[in-house]
Amino acid sequence: MTKFNFLFALLLLFSFSCKEKSTTPVKKKNTTVKKVKRQKPKPSHVPKKRTAKLSKKEILEARKVFQYHIIAASYKYKSSAEKLQKELYQRGYPSIVLKQKGKFRVVLQSFMNKDLALIELDRLRQINKKKNLWLLHYQQ
Repeated sequence: MTKFNFLFALLLLFSFSCKEKSTTPVKKKNTTVKKVKRQKPKPSHVPKKRTAKLSKKEILEARKVFQYHIIAASYKYKSSAEKLQKELYQRGYPSIVLKQKGKFRVVLQSFMNKDLALIELDRLRQINKKKNLWLLHYQQ
């Protein structure tokens, strides 16, 4: 009998819970529509354009004492080498044009120590994802 009472009570609860409940209709006269333009968020940090701190003459004079040079490109004509040098200088890489055996080489960095030059060469190759950088041993 207790099972029967339990099932009856469960059935009674189920039947009352399934009844439709009345909803309050929304009156459209009381509502307002407002259109808002989305604003794009401003970046919190805008990177500044890199510029070289030394002049080209100062860089050339300082690099005369170094023996190992990381070369970005080698050209037959000086105008082509100077064009790349100018592009690199504007990007913040102080470079020089070095003349050797009839070729004009664009030098990114110069070193006295070969081991340090090789470490920097590997680092620049990984950063720039360019394998055409190479090391030149040259004394003026």
